[in-house]
Amino acid sequence: MPKRKAEATANDKPTKGAAKAKKTSVNSRVSKANNKASASEKRFDPERCYAWFKSYTGLEENEDFDKDQIGPAGIAKLCEDIDVSLETADTMPIFTKDEWMKGMKELELDSTEQLKAAMPGLVATLKDPKKFREVYRYVFMFAKDSEQKCMPLEVACAMLQTVLKGRPHEERFVEFLETKRPVKVINKDQWYNFLDFSETIAEDLSNYDEASSAWPVLLDDYVEWRNEQSS
Repeated sequence: MPKRKAEATANDKPTKGAAKAKKTSVNSRVSKANNKASASEKRFDPERCYAWFKSYTGLEENEDFDKDQIGPAGIAKLCEDIDVSLETADTMPIFTKDEWMKGMKELELDSTEQLKAAMPGLVATLKDPKKFREVYRYVFMFAKDSEQKCMPLEVACAMLQTVLKGRPHEERFVEFLETKRPVKVINKDQWYNFLDFSETIAEDLSNYDEASSAWPVLLDDYVEWRNEQSS
C-alpha cells in the first residue's frame, strides 16, 4: 500500500513540460497586460493635450495678444523644452487651439515628453521626398485661415522660411513676396507649385523656359523680378 501511495504521488507531480507550459502561459498573460497598459499610455488624451497647449499660452509680453494662442514666446519655450534650437529661426508660427489639437491628434501626441521622443522620427520623415511633400502640403491646410481658401501673405512667408529653410529659391522668393507684395494671399495652387518650382528650376533660372511655362502667374512674376534684379 505505501508503495502505491508513493507511485500516486509521483504521478501527481507536474512534468517539466507542464511546468514550462504553465510558465509560458503566465508570461503570455503578463505580456498581454503590459501591451494593454502600453496601448493605454499611447492613447491620445484630448484633455491632457489641451492642458499641454495651455501651458504655452499667456507668455507674450504684449497684453493684447490672444490668450488662447501660442505665440513666439510660447513657441520658444516649447522648443527649449524639446531641445530644438532656434538660432536659425527668423520667424515663428502662431498656434491656435484648433490647429494645435488637430495636429497633435494626427501625431497622437499629448505631452512634451512624447513630442521630444518623437522628434528624431519626425526629422527623419522629412528626409523622405514623398513624406516631405505630404508635410509641405499639410502646412497649407494647417496655416491658412480656417474660413478661407488662402493663406495670408505674411503667414505664407513665415511658413516658407520655416518649412523650406535653405532650399532653392526660398530666400529670394520670400524677398520677392515681401518687397513687391504682388498678392495679398497665397492660394493652394501657388503654394503647391512653388515646391515643384524649387525642385525643378535651377537657382540661377538657367532652365526656366518662358515660352513653355505652365507655372502660376505669381511664379512667372517672380522670375521676371529676378531678371530685373540681375540686369
